[in-house]
Amino acid sequence: MKTNKVYLHYGVGVALFLLVMFFLPAENGLTADGVHLLAVLIPVLYLWITVGTDWVSLLALGALVMTGVMANDANYYADVYAGSMGNFIIITVISCMALSAVLSQTGVITKIADWFITRKICEGHPYVFLAMFILSFFIIGTFMEATAVTIMYIDLASEICERLGYKKGEKFYTVMMCGIYWGNAVVSAGSPISHVLPLLLIAAAAPALGMTISFGQWLMVGIPFEIMAYLLLMLVIRFVWRPETDKFRDYDIGSMRKAEQPLRREGLIAALIFAAVVIVWLFPQFGRSIFPEAVTYLNNIGACVPPIIALALVCVIHVDGRPIARFPELVKTIPMGLLIFTATVTVLGAAVNLDSCGISTWLYNILSPALSGLPALAVMSILVFGALAISQFMSDTVAMYLFYAIAIALLASTGINMPAFVIIIGLAAIMGILTPAAAVPAPLFFGPGHITLQNTVKYALLFLLLIFIGLMVIIWPLANALI
Repeated sequence: MKTNKVYLHYGVGVALFLLVMFFLPAENGLTADGVHLLAVLIPVLYLWITVGTDWVSLLALGALVMTGVMANDANYYADVYAGSMGNFIIITVISCMALSAVLSQTGVITKIADWFITRKICEGHPYVFLAMFILSFFIIGTFMEATAVTIMYIDLASEICERLGYKKGEKFYTVMMCGIYWGNAVVSAGSPISHVLPLLLIAAAAPALGMTISFGQWLMVGIPFEIMAYLLLMLVIRFVWRPETDKFRDYDIGSMRKAEQPLRREGLIAALIFAAVVIVWLFPQFGRSIFPEAVTYLNNIGACVPPIIALALVCVIHVDGRPIARFPELVKTIPMGLLIFTATVTVLGAAVNLDSCGISTWLYNILSPALSGLPALAVMSILVFGALAISQFMSDTVAMYLFYAIAIALLASTGINMPAFVIIIGLAAIMGILTPAAAVPAPLFFGPGHITLQNTVKYALLFLLLIFIGLMVIIWPLANALI
């Protein structure tokens, strides 16, 4: 980004701060603390979109302390730091991303991917191959850190297309890359396991909901959402996109199988340990009637302890004289900027819902006249559509954060199932796929030209429309019944 343009964005951020701090009146439910918080929040949201999220997030933490909005009897800073870097979400992100790195380093992810695309049923059936390739990404991405898996799959897809003779810009090449890119959004929305955005919303929503949405509850809605999205994606590919598949006859499953590397013992042990972690995470949802004391204990210790124990095991267990994983190598894969951003979003989400700020009341008083008389389902549909649409042009984190706050303000007193609807808002807001500004992994695809707006926009719009309809017609009733 050019220096003059960067300074322009800085100037806009400062102007927004001054305008809100000195010209936004503390009325209509908004308190003086609320004005001070918005004076920090609004410029930060702008700078997140235009400049970046790392140092801006760190500055936001300092600015939040200076407002005194979260002051306790002792000082201004203790609750801010406890609710940001001291939040359980940070430990969960570190441990989950480190576990994903273990599975990558030990070859587990590559082995699973190879298994799917070397089945006999793929030979001579290009659409079956595409279905299996994309399905493997969905399955792996549900449980692993999605960006790391995405990078591996881009390399795999590029290698396969080069072997078959497909070039950038050809439909078959584009379809494979979109299967990864769009799949990244779907699994990042559908699963809180190793995925930051659902964890952010879970943490931000807990104070307003009076409860913490569990991994199991999110997955009860997220997995059906992933299945629905996968089927919709394959329908678009098969009956609307219809890539040319003549070159696929050169796909040689036999040679790929010969090139496969067997899963080493350390990979098998790592996979079993990770499977145990997932079972422990899900146990509170199906084990309550069998072992109620165990479920209570697991709920009390939270979601971050199982992966911590798993990490200790892979560092302690030795195979052929060396540990399965070395912790210093694992944490190198975790970007510090992501942790600071996660911490900042978490604490800002808690601050926005403070009664002493009055932001929820203020938003309700502003927006409710325009939506008065509409049934709750219509308001919900507008919010879901808004979150889905806005996330195509700006950070999905910002879109999720914004529409969650609006939803809490407008719907908390209507009697609808708010925990279920918070999940729906999260699913919609994380589905940013249309433009290069829509999501974190977008530059991995648009930058090298794996996909372009020109050759994907109409298919992406159709897919997003189907996603919206599916969310409101299928996923919302399901979430309302299960959560």
